[in-house]
Amino acid sequence: MERTKTGVKGLDELLKGGIPKNAVVLVSGAAGSGKTIFGLQFLVNGITEFGEKGMFVTFEESHEDVTSQAAQFGWDLEKLEADGKLRIMTFTPSKHHLSHINSEIENAINSFKPSRLVYDSISTIGVYAEVIADVETLMSLGLKKEDIAIELPPETITRRAVMDIMGKLKSSQLTSLVVSELPKKSDYLSRDTVSEFIADGIILLHCLEKKEKKIRAIEVLKMRRTNHSMDLVPIILGEKGIEVLVGEKVY
Repeated sequence: MERTKTGVKGLDELLKGGIPKNAVVLVSGAAGSGKTIFGLQFLVNGITEFGEKGMFVTFEESHEDVTSQAAQFGWDLEKLEADGKLRIMTFTPSKHHLSHINSEIENAINSFKPSRLVYDSISTIGVYAEVIADVETLMSLGLKKEDIAIELPPETITRRAVMDIMGKLKSSQLTSLVVSELPKKSDYLSRDTVSEFIADGIILLHCLEKKEKKIRAIEVLKMRRTNHSMDLVPIILGEKGIEVLVGEKVY
């Protein structure tokens, strides 16, 4: 099987060689668990180590925010963009309609032809879909005019939007990481409660407490088409990004 190596030290070992090529993987975790850094590292490693173009789609940060955060780890995203190896797309849901966002991303994938994509985050789109549940949004998701007269619960609209996004990524023939916020004390693995069932894989990033200290950890909960470790493994956030401490225990 062809695999997409993450290049994150230790992680490909947990994945028995890497993520199955063209898989859509949910990366879920609480605020501050390192989700965005993980996504950027996945793209930068793809470009610098494996010669694969990457695309970063964000709804939560400006272009400057993204490049500044990456610079802390020595990643020069602006140079990678100038070299035609990376594309950063930023959207403000309150200013861009959901159908417009989906169309822009689809067009960019077709023209830029990346091998890797990070979608940060699907939680923002889910919240937006609940709030802006107008006729155009619903019709863009395949509903007919006569159906729109029926009042739909917000969670139905959110799930329909998420399913549409995940479905398009699955058909795009690239390896994608879809970032989601993980609410505290939730029985689900994403804020929208549906993406974990659609995704080919689930990687959880944890920020745990151990003797009054914060411990970061990673867990590969699901990965279709391959064996993988399901251990909870500690990680560190160093000068070059995330490193998975294979063989060490959290507790």
